[in-house]
Amino acid sequence: MTTGNSNHFEVIRKYFKNGCLNQYDTLLSLLHYRIPYLKNAGIILKLYQSSKIAVTTNSKNIQINNYQANYQHAIAMKNYLDKKINKYVTGVFLHGSLGTNELVQYSDFDALIILNQSTFDSKKSIINVATTLKKSERIMQKMDPLQHHGWFVLTEKELDDFPTSYFPPSLFEQAKCLMGKNKFQIHFQNPSNVTKLQLFKSFCNHLLSNINRIEQNLNYYEVKSLLSGFMLLPSVYLQLNSLEGVFKKESFNLLKGTLCQEEYEIMNQVSEIRANWDYQPPILYKVILSLNSFALNHFLKKKTSGKIPTKIKNKLLDMRPSMTTFIQTLLTKANHEVQTD
Repeated sequence: MTTGNSNHFEVIRKYFKNGCLNQYDTLLSLLHYRIPYLKNAGIILKLYQSSKIAVTTNSKNIQINNYQANYQHAIAMKNYLDKKINKYVTGVFLHGSLGTNELVQYSDFDALIILNQSTFDSKKSIINVATTLKKSERIMQKMDPLQHHGWFVLTEKELDDFPTSYFPPSLFEQAKCLMGKNKFQIHFQNPSNVTKLQLFKSFCNHLLSNINRIEQNLNYYEVKSLLSGFMLLPSVYLQLNSLEGVFKKESFNLLKGTLCQEEYEIMNQVSEIRANWDYQPPILYKVILSLNSFALNHFLKKKTSGKIPTKIKNKLLDMRPSMTTFIQTLLTKANHEVQTD
């Protein structure tokens, strides 16, 4: 995907997340959640209309099995979207543990929606789809109150210039189609080694920053966000040498084979916290979630999610040096393996 196109679609994705494109929009959303959506819809329409499709060098046929399980929140999501925005949807796909039907207490609602061209026929249709997706996040939060992301959003236009760094094509292999088309073709480019390395370093630096601030972020929301990011490291690292990416579940053993037991042990410790995860949201946190306000979430969601137990707190503090070393090890390996000359 060209740099110009990439920037356009990143802004479009930001809009579909909460309608806000800057801090001023966040403040406006305190007055009413719809204001940023109304204010910025014209910008999104122009960006979409001006985006161009780049010449791509790779293609892949995607065929996804339909969702057959009967998990209540997945069915509720299907019914809601089918009723509200069916005509604007190319497809909705469940991935991660929701797609493989291997749900645990820690699981969140991982889902990709591909919006068709009619979404961008007018400002009205853009606002309708964006606000509907925002409201649908309440269903995600019923499954996981600590859900730290909303929808993965792509447009049908991007299938011809697919953003592999945003949604690695390998994720489709274990995904399930909740609604819409389950067969299509994507076209994509080989990102430069410089770009891949920059993205990996940015991901690692973000994690390191959060690890260094563990004492300040000992609430459930930020701890889960940190642990989830850390467990994504193997697949993000392996994507440096795999154009289509590596499925998260498979990435652990693949990475384990390249490290000594001592280097990898910290990943086992983090996975143990995930396996024993148990969270009951405080009443105030439930109220914040029910309001579904981006501004309130931005300012209050983390603080009201509840403090983690002392046992987990002490374990995290003990694990911090090993987590830091693990990231630095992968950064060193990446610098050696990815040629940027």
